[in-house]
Amino acid sequence: MSQTQGRLLGGRYRLGAPLGRGGMAVVWRAQDEMLGREVAVKTLDLTGPDSDNAGERFRREARATAALNHPHIVTVYDTGVEDHTAYLVMELLPGPTLAEQVRDTGPLPVEDVRTIGEEVASALQAAHDAGIVHRDIKPGNISYAADGTAKVLDFGITQLVDEALGQHALTMTDTIVGTAEYLAPEQATGQRVDARADLYALGCVLTTLLTGAPPFSATTPVAILMKHAHDVPADVRDLRPDTPADLAALVAALLSKDPIHRPQSGREVAELLRSHRAPALTEVLPAAPAAMAPTAVTPRPAPPEEVWSEPAHDDWDETQRRGSRAWIWLLLLAAALAAAGIWYVMQGNDGGGGGTPTPSSTPSVTQSSDVPSNTPEPTTATPNPTVTVTQTPTPSQTPSQAPSTPAKDAGKPVTDAVSGFQSSLREVRQSDDIDADVAKTIEGKLRDINQAVKDGDADAVTSLVDDIESELAQAAQQGNLSQPGAASLADPLGTLRQAADAYQP
Repeated sequence: MSQTQGRLLGGRYRLGAPLGRGGMAVVWRAQDEMLGREVAVKTLDLTGPDSDNAGERFRREARATAALNHPHIVTVYDTGVEDHTAYLVMELLPGPTLAEQVRDTGPLPVEDVRTIGEEVASALQAAHDAGIVHRDIKPGNISYAADGTAKVLDFGITQLVDEALGQHALTMTDTIVGTAEYLAPEQATGQRVDARADLYALGCVLTTLLTGAPPFSATTPVAILMKHAHDVPADVRDLRPDTPADLAALVAALLSKDPIHRPQSGREVAELLRSHRAPALTEVLPAAPAAMAPTAVTPRPAPPEEVWSEPAHDDWDETQRRGSRAWIWLLLLAAALAAAGIWYVMQGNDGGGGGTPTPSSTPSVTQSSDVPSNTPEPTTATPNPTVTVTQTPTPSQTPSQAPSTPAKDAGKPVTDAVSGFQSSLREVRQSDDIDADVAKTIEGKLRDINQAVKDGDADAVTSLVDDIESELAQAAQQGNLSQPGAASLADPLGTLRQAADAYQP
């Protein structure tokens, strides 16, 4: 039976429009008629001349991916074989992929790159702990989930590192698997690879996100492979001067030719991104050109949901604005005091002493991003029994440059306060103390504040902080912000207000 739109697989998955093709596999948008939800279904025709090897590779993909349970790895729901068609049922991601985002909007903001890098590194650590090397990490295999976080796709060409090469091995040492622009030197030369090849590929991905292009490009895949093997990559600050030194040093370490000189685990990379520490390097990185302006970047995609926003306050006079702030702060203070009282009573029941509630420990500092505004097709690379090197279209090598940023030092207290508020908001959101839609709205306004600082617009900064205060007050009134959540956000909001009021670009 052929793979056609409208076909029912497994008695429950109705195939819709195709989302992508590659080799012998097709990815479809489908409807799970049993559960009434949309899914992505990858199908593989097992009637070709290499169908035995392709089928075994497909079954390996299903086994490897289904064994991984991680928030930044695509979830596999089901798999099966029906009438010479193997199928794999996965969650349907709204997208876009990072490749699509860079293609459409150019390089990403530095903090978004840090967040994505940390999320992908943690996903790779989970896979490596399970004995799986992805071997095709690239922007096209990383997509946005519904909550705006990044998820790694397609473990279709993975190598189980705990399985020795032998007569049943599907990946031989003389076969190059992957995409030319993102292959580690040892992978490019057909050698046996381990988890550190994925970390090299992550370095290539970070370079693409920061500059709009991978570290090496050429007219043919073979020429690109030779550059991976022999050429020294440029410092990312040559094309993105506003890249922080620690991030540039991490990218350089990930792109080391010798795996020994790279970070040795995804966990280490994630920690470096969280702490903003540079790894120890054996060479001195060149300084970034001082005369170049920072590269223009586009924020991560906005959420597809309709977001409620406060009406404009241009017609308010300063007296009204201050009066509004007063009742907002009284409401938040009341919520904080109520939370403290509840905590005190609970401690009293256990014989404990009085005191103030202690917030839970702050999670790793990442910038939450909203769900993308459009819903493009999720992209999933496809296993190919006769594996060849594919060349990804290379974006422009010279990202656009933005005007110089006004008064960076003057805006630093504001951006620092925004970062602290984002961290607290993420913690409150993870503990379900704030409605998700309210949190997304506030996250968007926090990004707008950072942009207003870049533009030197003090009035916009003040107005946006007013909006956040009003949003939190309304959420507390409507039961969309719990008392513990309000208490946790009170201090960061106060710090942000003070920084905004003092901001003079």
